[in-house]
Amino acid sequence: MVMRYHYSRRIPSKVQLIGSLHLDGGLFGGDGPMVAAAIWAIPPIAWSEPVLELSRLVRGTARVPLTMLVAKCVKELKKNGHDLLISFADRGQGHEGIVYRACNWRYAGLRKPRIDGVLWNGKFINQRQCRHLWGNSMSSLGVIDRTRAIIRGKIEPHFDEGKHCYWLPLGTRGEAKAKRLGLVAIAPQASRDARGAAE
Repeated sequence: MVMRYHYSRRIPSKVQLIGSLHLDGGLFGGDGPMVAAAIWAIPPIAWSEPVLELSRLVRGTARVPLTMLVAKCVKELKKNGHDLLISFADRGQGHEGIVYRACNWRYAGLRKPRIDGVLWNGKFINQRQCRHLWGNSMSSLGVIDRTRAIIRGKIEPHFDEGKHCYWLPLGTRGEAKAKRLGLVAIAPQASRDARGAAE
């Protein structure tokens, strides 16, 4: 599903749970083709406290309710002891986080643009590929500067357009953890209005 339908075409590392929706089929009726998937993983960038990220949410051509898939996964994750969930909607892909809002996740605002890889001789190399090629994810300008001295060709940082951050506490422990991490809940519309005024 990810390789065929998700814009990243990449499976995240440190996967903790995969939830999926299937069409009817098979001997017992629930083993038909997969039509949607949610992949939950440990975030690639470390937080100061453990959180779990919904790193891929993907749907094929069938119009199935992603809110139902997310809700079922959340129930399972809570049962397994997780207390704070996060996810990002990629502004560069035109995503605003409509599914998260429909699932009553809280909006923390638009994150500032960050380095998501490099342009090496004009070709985009994502952070995972950077780690594989050079042993570092190239997440800072200093590392990129040092790498310029040891590789051939032109290398420049590549920035994303900023991502919308959403979070969901699973009980009082999650609420307390979110407070310690500085996660706040703001209205998405107010955030867009402020951004529009600034631009």
